[in-house]
Amino acid sequence: MLAHTTSTILALGAFLPTQTPPPIPTDAQPYPVVADIDFAEGPIFDSRGNLYFVDYVRNGTIGVRTPNGTVHILCETGGRANGLKVDAAGYLIAADYEGKRVLRIKPDGSEVKILANSCAGRPFLGLNDVCLDQAGNVYATQCEGSSKEQPTGVVYRISPDGSQVLQVAGGMAYPNGLAVSPDQKRLFVSESGENRVIAFDLQPDGTGANRRIVHQFPDDTADGLMFDEFGRLWVARWTHGTLDVISQEGELLGSLDAGGTQVTNLCWWGTQLYVTVAGRHSIHRFEVGCRGALQTARQP
Repeated sequence: MLAHTTSTILALGAFLPTQTPPPIPTDAQPYPVVADIDFAEGPIFDSRGNLYFVDYVRNGTIGVRTPNGTVHILCETGGRANGLKVDAAGYLIAADYEGKRVLRIKPDGSEVKILANSCAGRPFLGLNDVCLDQAGNVYATQCEGSSKEQPTGVVYRISPDGSQVLQVAGGMAYPNGLAVSPDQKRLFVSESGENRVIAFDLQPDGTGANRRIVHQFPDDTADGLMFDEFGRLWVARWTHGTLDVISQEGELLGSLDAGGTQVTNLCWWGTQLYVTVAGRHSIHRFEVGCRGALQTARQP
């Protein structure tokens, strides 16, 4: 295993700062860093500074931008991935919407394996996004067929080795982005069909309880989610074209113009925020003065 440098640990948000959070930089300007993405989604860094994302050049691919700035197709998924995260071993975890499964992919793209594709004998439907807790469990939103009129969406939790899958919560109107709170006690979910963020208290058995509305947006819609190091929740606002920042109690703290519409997701490297803007087929970078919260156990 490679030792962590201080910069790597900070980039991953391993330390919880004690100072006052900086203000949301509402005037931060977007800087395009990747183009030619068929549908820009799922941005995530590994500990070495590789930026992964989906649908580079064409649907069904996973692309990677290396630390030296070169961009190439990492692999074909055999389906169509949407959300991505990186686990403690440096493997990619992908929500494969078309394949109706969660994938685990070697960092070099040489192997694509199914981590899970069913729960209690019921095959998954189309999956949207994934997140991880610090124990390595994978949470995935199942959105296919769900809507405001048919709130049948589900969140699953999958053990790190894929051997155990349980339903955390159901009855949601198109669940989308999701994130475990930095203290590991709550799960936040974008319920896109209702234009809002909801939360659950995570129970010892892995299920979610005490469902509640955290923030109701007045217009379309909530997509990808991620916490910063101060516990503030950054929300990709799809056709609204912004990143909105809310407290865990639901207070709107600020809004940042993403530089285009169809804002799907986000991630951090250091104090720079990287945002997938599908309307521009690109990834935009912003200097925001804070880091992302630790997403899972530290990578090697």
